[in-house]
Amino acid sequence: MNEIRRLLNYEVVRRSLRGESMRAIARAMGLAPRTVKKILAREDLRRTEGESALERELPARRAPRVSKLDVFGERIAAWLERYPDLTATRLLEELTREGFDGGYTIVRHHLNAWRAEHAAPKRADQRVETQPGHQAQFDWSPFKLEDGTIENVWSCTLAWSRGRSFFADDNQRQPTILRRLVDSFTQLGGVPRECVTDTMSGVVDGWEANQPILNIRFVDFAAYYRFAVHISPRRYPKYKGKVERPFRYIDENFCNGRTFRSREEFREGLAWWRDTHAMQRPHPVTKRPLTEMLDEERPHLQSLPRVPYDTRDIVQRHVDSTAHILYETNLYPIPEKHLGQLVYVCVGPDRLEIFDRGVHAIGEHARIADGAGQTATSDRKRRGRYDITLLQERLAAWGPAAEDFATKLRLRKRTPGPELDHILKLQVTWSVDDVVAAIEHATKYGAFDGRAVERILEARFRPRRLAEQIADATRAQIRDAMRDHPVEQRALSTYETLRLGDAPLRDSREEDARDETADETETE
Repeated sequence: MNEIRRLLNYEVVRRSLRGESMRAIARAMGLAPRTVKKILAREDLRRTEGESALERELPARRAPRVSKLDVFGERIAAWLERYPDLTATRLLEELTREGFDGGYTIVRHHLNAWRAEHAAPKRADQRVETQPGHQAQFDWSPFKLEDGTIENVWSCTLAWSRGRSFFADDNQRQPTILRRLVDSFTQLGGVPRECVTDTMSGVVDGWEANQPILNIRFVDFAAYYRFAVHISPRRYPKYKGKVERPFRYIDENFCNGRTFRSREEFREGLAWWRDTHAMQRPHPVTKRPLTEMLDEERPHLQSLPRVPYDTRDIVQRHVDSTAHILYETNLYPIPEKHLGQLVYVCVGPDRLEIFDRGVHAIGEHARIADGAGQTATSDRKRRGRYDITLLQERLAAWGPAAEDFATKLRLRKRTPGPELDHILKLQVTWSVDDVVAAIEHATKYGAFDGRAVERILEARFRPRRLAEQIADATRAQIRDAMRDHPVEQRALSTYETLRLGDAPLRDSREEDARDETADETETE
């Protein structure tokens, strides 16, 4: 019942109580006499029988109207059972073929009502509170700056105290994930016993039988810091709502009404906002400031290891003909004696360390900004583009087949330097044994060309991963170390005791009797 109708009823009742007749009330208020009679009768009925608050506040229900779609109800239900994603346009086309002469709007309304009636019941959200020091949740969320660049905001939240750490990076790679976890554990003052996250790259390699396959390096990191990894169900962000909610708060409070012109400005502001705003908010359950809750939870966290986990990424690079390695479009100089070889590069946020195949340090450089296309400074004398003799020596070290191939290639090519350099670079992707096999195949058909060797490798061999390359180098080191201490196979008789057991012990009295008999025999 709307307000105007209520005021009208009140005025009619008031005049009636004052003694005015129905005709006089109708004349004074501009109503029909029977309208006044109905109002007074309805008010008397309300007083005698009463009414619910819902009937009083909600509009009266209309009687269901006959629809043109009623005769097609069973057909529509059958179509939607078979094709749940059927659109209103397609449904209208099918109905038109069946003789329906209505329009699109009535079909769309009917389709929406049917889907609402047959929708799966929604699951009520249940807040789960854990014990202090038990769980943390972490995730990424991208935010766009004024210049169009994307900053990836990292959040790690302790489940009990809601203590939070925020950082921003330009990427979400695994080394960055590990580094930010170390920073978060340090900032929060300890390590929880369990970490919850979603199916992010660098943590989960894939799913099999509806179970996550964890990344091996992340598993090693978790073992180092002694926490269990728990992956939330796919497409269910509310499962880790304690870390999802802060991202909304960042958008509504930190980013709202502020303009950031650079990454540095955004990161400085985020650190300030975390200390002055985010950690001063009241806890949703206890209503105490988050800083107090975090101080109370810290004693329940596991202690940090004495030495932090080395989160640097490891990549392999080929030392080119100018004695440089290329990383993220930037060139870094390497000692010339390693020209044409493979080296390991440990990539940190600020520095690069280079190691040879024997894991001996051969260089260290300050990291240049990715994508800058610059060359690290060096006081070394600049050399020519290709040292053909040295490149040929590197290739000859792979064996007679490679040496013969390099000699013939040098004789047949006017500029053999790029070809030799290209063949040496192939060891980054394929094993040296596979490259030599491809060289032998190319020699058989007279294809003295670096691209020909690469095509043979692509067609006949499988590229190896970095882990396999490191394993090959480790096996070679073990062989060298054990060369002077070979492991010899034991004779099978050595294991006879394990199979049959020890021989039974003899009775000492029987042995003495045998000895006496033997002595008497010798005397006779």
